[in-house]
Amino acid sequence: MTINKIVFQKYLFFLLLILFFVPSVYSEELKKISVLPFEVYSSGNSAAIKESLYKSLNEELKKEKLIQIIPSDAFLQSTVKIDEKQAIKYGKSAGADFVIIGSLTQLGETLNIDAKIVDVNMAYILSTASAQGKGLANLDMIVAQLKTEILVRTGLVQKIARIEIKGNRKIDASAIIAPIKSKAGSNFSEADVASDIKTIFKMGFFLDVTAESASTSEGKVITFVVQEKGLISEIRINGNKALSKDDIQEVLTIKTRQNLNQEKIKEDVEKIKTLYDSKGYYNAEIKDTVERDGEKDFRVILDIKENDRLYVKSITFEGNEAYSSKELKNMMSTSEAGLFRFITDSGLLKRDQLKQDIGKLTTYYFNNGFINAQIGEPEITIDKKGIYIKIKVKEGKRFKIDKVEISGDLLEKPKEELLRSLKVKKGDNYNREAIMKDIDFLTQSCNDEGYANADINPKINTRENEQLADVDYQIIKGDLVFINHINISGNNITRDKVIRRQLDIVEGDLYSSSKLRTSYSNLNRLRYFEEVDFQTEKGPDKKKMDVNIRVKEKGTGMVMVGAGYSAADQAVVMAQITQQNFLGYGQILSLKASLGSTTNNIDLSFTEPWLFDIPLWCKADIWKYKKEYDSYTLDTRGAGLTLGYPLFGKIVGYLGYKLTADDIDDVLPTAPYQIIVQEGQTITSAVTLSLIRDTTNDYIFPSKGTKTSVSVTQAGGILQGDTSYTQYGASEFMYFPFPLDIVLGLKGRIGYIQGHDGIEIPIFDRYVLGGINSLRGFRYIGPTYAGTSDVIGGNTMLVFNAEIVFPFIKDAGMKGVIFYDAGNSWNDDYDIGDLRQSVGLGLRWYSPIGPLRLEYGRIINRRGLNDDSDGRWEFTIGMPM
Repeated sequence: MTINKIVFQKYLFFLLLILFFVPSVYSEELKKISVLPFEVYSSGNSAAIKESLYKSLNEELKKEKLIQIIPSDAFLQSTVKIDEKQAIKYGKSAGADFVIIGSLTQLGETLNIDAKIVDVNMAYILSTASAQGKGLANLDMIVAQLKTEILVRTGLVQKIARIEIKGNRKIDASAIIAPIKSKAGSNFSEADVASDIKTIFKMGFFLDVTAESASTSEGKVITFVVQEKGLISEIRINGNKALSKDDIQEVLTIKTRQNLNQEKIKEDVEKIKTLYDSKGYYNAEIKDTVERDGEKDFRVILDIKENDRLYVKSITFEGNEAYSSKELKNMMSTSEAGLFRFITDSGLLKRDQLKQDIGKLTTYYFNNGFINAQIGEPEITIDKKGIYIKIKVKEGKRFKIDKVEISGDLLEKPKEELLRSLKVKKGDNYNREAIMKDIDFLTQSCNDEGYANADINPKINTRENEQLADVDYQIIKGDLVFINHINISGNNITRDKVIRRQLDIVEGDLYSSSKLRTSYSNLNRLRYFEEVDFQTEKGPDKKKMDVNIRVKEKGTGMVMVGAGYSAADQAVVMAQITQQNFLGYGQILSLKASLGSTTNNIDLSFTEPWLFDIPLWCKADIWKYKKEYDSYTLDTRGAGLTLGYPLFGKIVGYLGYKLTADDIDDVLPTAPYQIIVQEGQTITSAVTLSLIRDTTNDYIFPSKGTKTSVSVTQAGGILQGDTSYTQYGASEFMYFPFPLDIVLGLKGRIGYIQGHDGIEIPIFDRYVLGGINSLRGFRYIGPTYAGTSDVIGGNTMLVFNAEIVFPFIKDAGMKGVIFYDAGNSWNDDYDIGDLRQSVGLGLRWYSPIGPLRLEYGRIINRRGLNDDSDGRWEFTIGMPM
């Protein structure tokens, strides 16, 4: 009885196996397919194409698990065309389920492949599949397309009807479906489904992902079943003292209410460790723990043990002979711990900084004759006491430069002139940086002659025994390159012509890198754009190049209402409306008005920088100005017109005319004689001729270049009016850039007025210095009426200004300034020993309402009645002095 039970159980077990596995095996029954060689219609080698197509299609079908290929190689040599009946007969004899016959037709580069799928058992053509492409080189790709069509038509592959997601609570189904390969309407593939499971799991939101598939009349339905991870309810940080929780949370990628992701937690632990390393806590330990918070959520706990802060105890070098260890350490930003390390952070090890230091040392050796110098990777040892850094150096021999040559293609610029301009000179230590600068110089020289693709190959020949190196710059000019198209984009307001007229290049010109740089600088000087970007790309052939200019416009309109104070004008309320790019034509329209304790002013001006579409600068303005002085009031009305035209190089000539009516009234009885005799109205008709050479890189905040001007003004004479004088003036502004965006500015101005025909020079045209645009800290400076503080001005003037401008709040574009001023005005002569002086500081800012200046000047050696204070604060709108 027992034996019968055992036998029964065995039979039951095998029965269950049959019930479970037989359907599965049956569903995956292999289909036998035989591909017969296709007919080929081509002007090429038809036999070779036939064989390639036959082999390629067989190889593609062999990749499918459910297909068994029955070879038909014997038919390759046959010239008999096989029809449907012959295919069925052959298929039955070969035991095939399907036989594939067809043809390939080549028309030029186009290939058309048509395949007939013959169902052997049903004895008819099941379907026709086709594929098309270009070129025999792409035959395998075309065959792969054909295979897909064959699989679909034989029922070996089903289309995906739809994709469903189950188990998702918070993650939207569309977000899960988006990255997977399987798509509704595409062919079903088990390999793709397996890959999709991995893709969904890698999203990091799920603990488990499985897939199910079902066949329907519409096609396959794939269902991905997901089990979502719980949310992070809390991130708890314990043990931190040196770093605040805010500092630590800044580097974390995990956040509360996010899905739990163990990989991200591990990554964040490493980020915290790196953060502690940067602060000197190299032995800090961070332990992460995840614990349940309710049924579905989790709490992440980060336990930190900071341990002691460690500093660099020593930096040692091995193998250095030319330079002492002290010299090498002084070149590095990484340093040993100092006495004030708690304040200065000296002695902290920052690995990125140390890597840069190795680069600095290597560069230093290369630039001082050591061609073969090698600086090894630093060996870092950390113990409980501190950090120890050891750097191995292989200096090699020091080489000096012997011969310097330029060979290869010749340029228009003489070879001797090029050699004189090189940085590398005979007798100097070998210097890699100098060689790189020479390569840049020679490349630019080639570019400026139209050789945009020039290549400079420096050939270094060393003589070890003599420790000498010869440098030969080999020039390969390539072809001359011309500017093809200049494409401008991003200018939604500014007209194309406004941009193009600032360019030193035009379409059809020879390529020139110098002219491109000048063009770039010119566009930036306009201050119409936040960004200016020049890119070059190859044109239709190697001898043409396109220039693509992309700009990002910024607001050029300005409406300003404000208040200020100056020594000369005292309290002032100001308003200004300015459009620096009027209607996108580059014109400037400005209306300014100010109302002060002693000064009222209104000025309307219009500037056209390109009159008649030629570089003829034109400015027209009208103004009214009223100022109360100590002993009289000046009321001025005037109009002016100025024209400017570039003469040669950077020199621009200006011719201006002005007509003013100046009223002096409210004259006190105690006023100086020179003022009393000028009471009433004075008409001035004057013309000014000036030459200006400006090479500065910015109008508001120049950092390099010079600005030189000379001028002469003639009033009266044939111009009529009540005045008659000649005024001469000259100025020189120089700017020198220094590291850290520091700029040194040196400025000097000189002036002289000569009266004619016995007519006194008007008091309002004489030189009175003082204030933010000449001598800061002073109210009025100049000759005074005998025994009084009334300044009547001089007919000579001399002013010097020295400034150091530096970034104050860099991101806001605010700059600080420290200055020294010296100057004075006299009658008929210049007295260098009588210069008034002041020093001071201030702020400058190109604000949204325009350039602003706030500066304080302190007088050195006060004297005279007009030095009524030690110094003054002054504020103004507008930058130039």
